[in-house]
Amino acid sequence: MTTPRQHVRNAAGFALVWVVATVAHRVRFRTSGSVPSTGPVIVVANHLTVTDPLAVARVVIGHRRFPHFLAMQEVFSWPGVGALARATGQIPVARGSASAAQALDRASERLAKGQLVALYPEGRLTTEPDQMPGPARTGAARLALRHPEAPVVPVGTWGPKQGTEHIWHRHTACLSVGPPVDLGEWAGRTDESAARAATDVIMAAIREQIAEAQRMWHAR
Repeated sequence: MTTPRQHVRNAAGFALVWVVATVAHRVRFRTSGSVPSTGPVIVVANHLTVTDPLAVARVVIGHRRFPHFLAMQEVFSWPGVGALARATGQIPVARGSASAAQALDRASERLAKGQLVALYPEGRLTTEPDQMPGPARTGAARLALRHPEAPVVPVGTWGPKQGTEHIWHRHTACLSVGPPVDLGEWAGRTDESAARAATDVIMAAIREQIAEAQRMWHAR
């Protein structure tokens, strides 16, 4: 049961993320209406720049949901940003450590509570010259196979340049939200082969939405 205090914190989190995201980006997005208004949801996206989580957050909040991102642990030590991440219930990931799997457990707990979890399957910023996603890790697929009741919603982002170039000025980000990814073929499986195959399907869906976001970008 959500307490009055938690309601206040949730409302403050919505307002704070909305303001910060609006300051950072001119967000334009299209959606297939695939983000349910209630229940567990997994949002997966490509990761061009350190600020694009704010654009994804803006889209999620536009669906009247609040995102809980898996974010690298270092973010939680950044001045201001770390405090925002902690206050809004984001999930730290200790990359390259034996405890990194704990982040998936925390994300699983969020989903069990009917919340929305957002993550980047690449596990890092996109570095490919064509700005398309590179090799992905299997964490998103493992989480999805653990929670078959949670739709996996792919988001494609286009517009922001790679890396940190857009940190200090406002820019346009175009995002396309696609229909849920069908992972039914691997339902109930937790083996490496299933996780890898599901990851490939997830990444293909993200690339489809990137193509839509590119069309939005050129037509803006």
